Amino acid sequence: MKTTLKIQGLSKSFGRIKAVQNLNLSVMPGQVYGILGPNGSGKTTTLGMILEVVTPQNGSFSWFDGMPNIEARKKIGAILETPCFLPYLSATRNLEIVAHIKNTDTKRIDLVLRQLGLFDRKDDKFKTFSLGMKQRLSIGAALLANPPVLILDEPTNGLDPQGIAEVRQLIVDIAKQGKTIIIASHLLDEVQKVCTHFCVLKYGVKIHEGAVSETLGEINKVELKSENMKNLAQLLEKFEGKEKIENGGNTLTMTLKDGYNAMQINEFCFNNGIVLQKLSTHTNSLEKEFLKILKDHD
Repeated sequence: MKTTLKIQGLSKSFGRIKAVQNLNLSVMPGQVYGILGPNGSGKTTTLGMILEVVTPQNGSFSWFDGMPNIEARKKIGAILETPCFLPYLSATRNLEIVAHIKNTDTKRIDLVLRQLGLFDRKDDKFKTFSLGMKQRLSIGAALLANPPVLILDEPTNGLDPQGIAEVRQLIVDIAKQGKTIIIASHLLDEVQKVCTHFCVLKYGVKIHEGAVSETLGEINKVELKSENMKNLAQLLEKFEGKEKIENGGNTLTMTLKDGYNAMQINEFCFNNGIVLQKLSTHTNSLEKEFLKILKDHD
């Protein structure tokens, strides 16, 4: 299977500080891959090495199954630091300058601004933008050459809730185009909402890797209550999506088989004469799993 990025034994130290230690991971085409960890875990150093702005001491990495790095770099858009946009110039003019510096055609600027949700503000000065808009424009600068890979370091850092929501939605929209996205973040909620796969770094060591859905598990438990709990329990035994039923006294908790959801249970009960007073889903959070992963590697 083709890989977008393959890292083998990558290591980097700064004096006595081991920033990254023997890191191995693979990112496949179309994945939104999160590099997760507390501050100082080696996330930014890892991005710096794969973008060749930090020199590794050991190990190697390859893009696109061994494509020469000079050619591969042309296929990667990256934001490690916020570009130095000029405050008194418009969004369009700032992107024109970025395109000129990168030797990239300017013909995609309007298209990118529409994708960013900033087309209506394209002639407004950069200094009038909110923090969320500024960050979206930064991502836009990385999209000018329409690269198949986008790398983002802490893309929502310092933003207010609205700005965070805007940037996360933009990342989701970009991913729907089939691009591979690599995100370094310490925000668990961010990784849970936008990433398909992730790894966890601690003191520069990878301590976990996997698909977000596999780590969290699917939403496979529902809690139910009705006026007549005995009748409800008897009916649910006939539900074909039932894996297991637990009686908690005032409520029933049902574990569902794969492919079944709460809406199907509600419809099943209603069609059989039972109106549910309570129907809620249970799911794991990445925060809970993250803390468990860290604790397991103390």
